[in-house]
Amino acid sequence: MPDRSFALERTGPERLGVSWRGAYKELSLSFDGRPVATFDDPNELKEARRVALPDGSTLEVQVARPFLLPELLLTRDGEPVPGSAGDPVVRHAAAWQMVAAVAVLNVVVGLLVEATGADFLRGIGAGWPSVFAGLVYAVLAWLVRGRSLVALGVTVGLFVLDGILVLASATKAGGTPPVGGLVARAFFLVPMLRGFPAIRELARPRRRPPPRRPPAHPAQPPAVAGAPSEGLPRAAAPAARVLSGDAERQRLRLTERLDAGPASTVPGRRSISIKSQVSVDSAAATLQFLVQRCEIGEAGLKVTTRDGRVREVAWSVIGRIVARQLPPDPPWDAGLLVDVLAYLDGRWEPLRIFTTTLVNFGALGGEASTSRLENLRRLVRHLRDRQPAMAIDEDTLAFVEGTKAPARFVSMTQLVEYDASLGPPGN
Repeated sequence: MPDRSFALERTGPERLGVSWRGAYKELSLSFDGRPVATFDDPNELKEARRVALPDGSTLEVQVARPFLLPELLLTRDGEPVPGSAGDPVVRHAAAWQMVAAVAVLNVVVGLLVEATGADFLRGIGAGWPSVFAGLVYAVLAWLVRGRSLVALGVTVGLFVLDGILVLASATKAGGTPPVGGLVARAFFLVPMLRGFPAIRELARPRRRPPPRRPPAHPAQPPAVAGAPSEGLPRAAAPAARVLSGDAERQRLRLTERLDAGPASTVPGRRSISIKSQVSVDSAAATLQFLVQRCEIGEAGLKVTTRDGRVREVAWSVIGRIVARQLPPDPPWDAGLLVDVLAYLDGRWEPLRIFTTTLVNFGALGGEASTSRLENLRRLVRHLRDRQPAMAIDEDTLAFVEGTKAPARFVSMTQLVEYDASLGPPGN
């Protein structure tokens, strides 16, 4: 099974791993040693598929067949991955190396003809003329290596003209056209032709991109068709110590629910009650962005908000997903929530799935589970598979790929700050 590694920056470490079998069957992608995507059938990749990488960037994967032979194209945030088939550096190198190969082949064939006296080959121009042509191609290869479009154009012209003369000479001599030779010439010609756009691309001035860091908590949503490129909800820094305005009032309101609980039998400690429907309903009544019903369909989600609005959420408009656990204190009782950030009606809107949300988990397929935690994990996996380009933070990714509960908000202050980063509630 072939296995290759690529650096995401030209001078950076190799972080992207790719392995496959045969003609790109069972293709697997990994990032820093962690699996990020698998495609069993290369037909899945006839069209570019987007994969969200843990560093916040988006990888496009495609198996193209421009000249019948398959090649794997890897593009990260619109730029070819260095060292991959679509990299202009790779295509430029293939162009001048093919010209150099033609030069060597001409010189070798010419010397062999002169050494052996093969009259048939001499009749189609092989011999000292081939040696001379080889030297000309060698000079052109050196110029093409220096990114000369003129030299590449001259090379292609000479190579095509040489092929026509060889074909004419063979026909005039009464022999059969050298079909194998013509196929070989086409094989040599393709990399040369692809050298033109590669040299043009390399000649364009390029701005050095800023160094990438892992996405903030939570990750920033990627671009979605029709969504504004600016003004997206930003992620809040975890647990700032001072809040003000609406955020502080919300924190006090949440804290009141904790203080209103029954007195503890242990002096000086808050009562930790057994989770009940009353505490769950109390928590749900306080949470923002809550949806009452979430129906999983073929084209996306159909959610019903707390005020009765029904929203159709296509997979393509989902920008970010976050899974978190609430604090262990009542009424939160370590409840699980999943936030889906979708671009609806011209703005980013958070849709919160909580313990009280009715979800048709049976639509996910596979073996059903009686565990709410496992069902939510299956839901997040399903959303990620349907929209690979969505942003997903490291804590949520660990929840999806592991067996433990998601990361926890250690305090209601942290939850309020996180909610404030999502914007005003839409329901």
